[in-house]
Amino acid sequence: MNGISITGLLQLSIFTGLSKDLAGQNLVADICSQEEFHSILVREKARADRNGHGFSLVAIEISKTHDTSFLVDRFQQLIRTTDEIGWFDSNTLGVFLYNTPAFGARQFVNNSKKKTGDDFSVSNCLVYSYPNEWCSF
Repeated sequence: MNGISITGLLQLSIFTGLSKDLAGQNLVADICSQEEFHSILVREKARADRNGHGFSLVAIEISKTHDTSFLVDRFQQLIRTTDEIGWFDSNTLGVFLYNTPAFGARQFVNNSKKKTGDDFSVSNCLVYSYPNEWCSF
């Protein structure tokens, strides 16, 4: 969305260190820890390279004032069994959307806004798609 690739995003997060604050505590059940989520992204990048499909990642900045359990519950109602929710870093939830172009990820963001109301702001979301050429429209 803003010119950074999934590979660059993963490298950036690895080089900035794996924060253990909120993400390490995994205060919300049924979502991946930061390490698990990064492993999923690396595996799915390799799978996408091998099979020629793509995926999207919705990164949602979470502040300490958000009710994270409520948001995760709403996101879980919108994802498919092939999708994953996990901590991307200490204050960013990630939603991995399998075989979903950028357009579909933006639809997920819009549907999330409708489902969560004022507890969720589109302005704190970024959509990344891999590979970038795959999602051009």
